[in-house]
Amino acid sequence: MPLVRCRERPFGLLRMDRLATVCGFLGIATTIAALLVFGAASARADSSIEGVWSFNGGKVAIQSEGDALVGIVVAPTKFTQCTHPTAERMWTEMRRQSDGSYWGLHQWFFATGDCIANPALGPTAWRVMQARNGERFLRACFSEPGSASQPTIAPDGGMAGATFGCVDSALVASLPAVSSAQFSRYVVLPSNRKCISRSRLRIRVHAPNNDPLKKIVVGLSSGKIHRRAKLKRHGKTVTAILNLDRLPAGPFTVKVRLTTVLGEHLSGGRTYLRCAPKRPGRGIPSHRGHSH
Repeated sequence: MPLVRCRERPFGLLRMDRLATVCGFLGIATTIAALLVFGAASARADSSIEGVWSFNGGKVAIQSEGDALVGIVVAPTKFTQCTHPTAERMWTEMRRQSDGSYWGLHQWFFATGDCIANPALGPTAWRVMQARNGERFLRACFSEPGSASQPTIAPDGGMAGATFGCVDSALVASLPAVSSAQFSRYVVLPSNRKCISRSRLRIRVHAPNNDPLKKIVVGLSSGKIHRRAKLKRHGKTVTAILNLDRLPAGPFTVKVRLTTVLGEHLSGGRTYLRCAPKRPGRGIPSHRGHSH
């Protein structure tokens, strides 16, 4: 993958007393020949660009959104000092052109130490290419934020109009197919065969591959009592811990609602029975050592 570069220049959208460092993540396209080493083929239908693509150690999922497409970060991508975080809409307004390529916008940063998102997006072009070994890859060419120069990518991979350069990426996987029908695949609920006497109930939640969890809500209800679980993260696994202290004996319901960064929703639940408290045993008089 080409090396990154970072430019410093005054930028009008930043405060007048600051010099914005417009920092990109792309390599300098110094020679067209370097971009053509894999061979090329035209992009196909929209479905050919939809998928999860690898970008410099991170991942971007491209999926449809209304009459356009959007590229959402599903694994953080860091190109220089600025990181594109999980769930960021890094590419927007991606639309197919008559020649089979796509035009849209890329999210940039002001690289001033705290990596503030630049409200001026950069014109971008994409095209799905095919290597000589038959594998598909995605070529993206970028112009800097606020530029009027729209990059173009010809069917043979030739680039024009990009003020910042191009980068190629590999297809990692197709878009995840996540639905509530797969709830038990991602959520492990304890058994409800016996009444629950312990003070804590633990529920394990696993994130789908290439579609991290954006929101996790786990709660219980028992009559007028409603409680939310505390969440503890362990890598891709989250443990939801429900406090059952002082919960009255009888049935209670646990519900789980999940939202992924790609906008999928999963929900499910289970009903449990809280054990009745044990009654203290009555004392039985001892007759040992006594005679009648």
